[in-house]
Amino acid sequence: MTLSKDDLELHKAFGVILSIENFSDYILAIAQLIYNNDLSRENLEKTFSEHKIRRIEDIKEELLDLLIVYINLILNDHVISEKEKCNVGLLKMYFKIKEGDFYNNRYYEIEDILHRQFERLYFDNSINKEETLHNVCLQDLFDLSYDQFDEFKEKEVRKALEQGADITDLDTAKYPQMFKTLNDDEGRSISQQVKNLVWNRNNGKCVECNRNEKLAFDYIIPLSKGGSNTYRNIQLLCEPCINRKTNKTR
Repeated sequence: MTLSKDDLELHKAFGVILSIENFSDYILAIAQLIYNNDLSRENLEKTFSEHKIRRIEDIKEELLDLLIVYINLILNDHVISEKEKCNVGLLKMYFKIKEGDFYNNRYYEIEDILHRQFERLYFDNSINKEETLHNVCLQDLFDLSYDQFDEFKEKEVRKALEQGADITDLDTAKYPQMFKTLNDDEGRSISQQVKNLVWNRNNGKCVECNRNEKLAFDYIIPLSKGGSNTYRNIQLLCEPCINRKTNKTR
């Protein structure tokens, strides 16, 4: 499969990207190929050769940034057409973007995009069939698992529940365990992906004293008080700081 030669929306989007985005020369060259309807394996290889790029994996993060800008443009009208979804899929194929690449390398950018989408979708505390399909498309755009997608939308869903919404109206009926009180062994487990994100965010140091020894993952809001095991509610603390925190709360 190839990108459509007469896709005016794709042409327009990459015209905008070329005019406003400050990408490297080789990323702009790739964007120009898309704008000119000239994207192909052969032309990509030629571009790599001209810019002395050995492997596409060496510029994957910049290609993710290019895709994120394009996806942002797609979502300006809050609609994801079949053609737009297909275009993103084809670009991921050309760029060798794999499942987990967005989540592991551009977590915060994805969180920002999805937060804006979820604010609009959940403002009335209910998700209709059309909005459910939109959620599915959002999940597919970023190759997210069900658990990862629920992690991103948890805040808005919890807010809707606090305002009296019925969980069966929030596109979460399949995953009610996300909203249980997290006080059992399963709820206390922190995924390795979340641990990696927290470790990188806190630079491998205690957030209180900058110690880099005897560290542990600490819940900012305790699970018993409604806290979650997402990265926003977890921090690195050293053993002495954890003990001080525990003593203060007794």
